[in-house]
Amino acid sequence: MDRPVIGLSMNYMQLGQYHQFHIRDKYIDAVRAAGAMPLVIPCTSDAAEIRQYLALTGALIIIGGLDYPPDLYGQEPHPLADLAHPRRAESDLLLLKLAIEMKLPILGICAGMQLINIYFGGSLIQHIDQLDNHLGEKYHEIEILGGRFLAQIYQDKAVTVNSNHHQAVDPKALGKGLRIVAMAEDGIIEAVEADCPQMLLGIQWHPERIADPKIGLRVFEYMAELAGRGK
Repeated sequence: MDRPVIGLSMNYMQLGQYHQFHIRDKYIDAVRAAGAMPLVIPCTSDAAEIRQYLALTGALIIIGGLDYPPDLYGQEPHPLADLAHPRRAESDLLLLKLAIEMKLPILGICAGMQLINIYFGGSLIQHIDQLDNHLGEKYHEIEILGGRFLAQIYQDKAVTVNSNHHQAVDPKALGKGLRIVAMAEDGIIEAVEADCPQMLLGIQWHPERIADPKIGLRVFEYMAELAGRGK
């Protein structure tokens, strides 16, 4: 039986002498381990091309990466900003827009969650003042606040996740139609869901790097289940 197909966005960055499309192997490995087929989608501003890619998939994951340009939400860059290439930012926004229109299940990981907030008109905290619990692959507990989809992925009210980010969704500027469904003890938003028919979930942690399958792999298994239902 054919495996369900999950689309994955890609980074676009300079590695050494050349610009390259890039995705970390752990995303690919996690999708495969969940029983799905990964389909990487290179950055492009061609809507027809993106639609053709998405038509082959049953779900989409927007991966983590560098900081999205803050002009997308009306701010100047923080001195410590490490900006994603404009080519990736443009492509990711179009990819998200078209996937929503096509009613695909969507998962945003780390910067992918931040993109979801930007897309719906929200803003980001460009640099977290207290980084001790969030930068450098730290682990900390988060509280699950419910939600249509996150509560199906995790049955527990609290789980321990990894963290490697210096930006966060601004709770004072949450995107329209988004709901906070997980929080860290220090008030950082850890997950959001959108008010739309399909799954549209953003998580701040990196499940592809978590060894415990009940926490890490489970996210990708759930995406594979949804992808399989649609195809």
